[in-house]
Amino acid sequence: MVDADRILIDNGKAARCKHRALTGMLRYKWVRYIGRLKKTVYNCDVLPYLGALPPELRAQLPKNKIASVTAQFRENLENFLIANAFEIREMNADKVYDVSSVGDLFGTKCVLESKGINVYGFNPWSGSVGFVCKMSFPEINAHYALKLFYKDAPDWALYDHGPWFEIATAFAANKAEPKDNNPVYMASLISEQYMLSKWAGDKEDKLEAREQKNAVFETRLKENESRNLRGGRRIDWGETFLSAYGCLTYRGRKLVRQIMAYNENAVKKSLASINGNFDKREFDRAIDYINAEAVYTDNKALKQFLEQVNLR
Repeated sequence: MVDADRILIDNGKAARCKHRALTGMLRYKWVRYIGRLKKTVYNCDVLPYLGALPPELRAQLPKNKIASVTAQFRENLENFLIANAFEIREMNADKVYDVSSVGDLFGTKCVLESKGINVYGFNPWSGSVGFVCKMSFPEINAHYALKLFYKDAPDWALYDHGPWFEIATAFAANKAEPKDNNPVYMASLISEQYMLSKWAGDKEDKLEAREQKNAVFETRLKENESRNLRGGRRIDWGETFLSAYGCLTYRGRKLVRQIMAYNENAVKKSLASINGNFDKREFDRAIDYINAEAVYTDNKALKQFLEQVNLR
């Protein structure tokens, strides 16, 4: 099998084409294959950072300082992690770090709490491919989960897990379905790769994800457990993918919702807007999806409506 990563440019003198910011790309154009993201970061002129400061930290700054402080925040956090991540990964004890280089940017205290291996032989804030530290600004009551990733993750974790996959999926899922995903604020894809999200608590609350008729993203059953959910929202994005509905375009999804609402006038209006082969393919995929859904669920009312508007 060809190793796709081998075609990445490893030449500092090679020309690097300009590329749009990663945040926008990943929010709207998610793909499962992590090689595309790697090639973009390694081969293009683009910053390897995503997102923006959390709202609580932005509120501490005048608007004209937000951009410069954001850049300094990334640099200071990166320097702290390079200096301390090895010790944190050892997990030989619970530790609390005073990250003054970050706190001083906002005129407040910043501490990072990490867990060590407990008497039962595991770290309660750790998973198979990464672990979480709690970053707090206690004076302004702001708390975040800082997820770091293991350097020696198992082979199976190279696919559908790990920083390249999970960071991309977290930003895409948050954009598509904010009610179903814990807020993710920032991430880095270089050096000590990390993802900064809202702190949602370290205890399982047993609240299940809400049921949706038209979910854009779905998580495999073995990962869709209470350990990876808080308040019914995802806090982990391993093995999370676009659903069949989510793979449709925006207009395709709109047509599906119109059909499922049995809105004949809206459906006919959408079909009348078809202009060219691209539009036709877009709507054909949506109709194929809804036909399959009607058959799979044996939805007699939906079948009847599809025949009524001549979509079968």
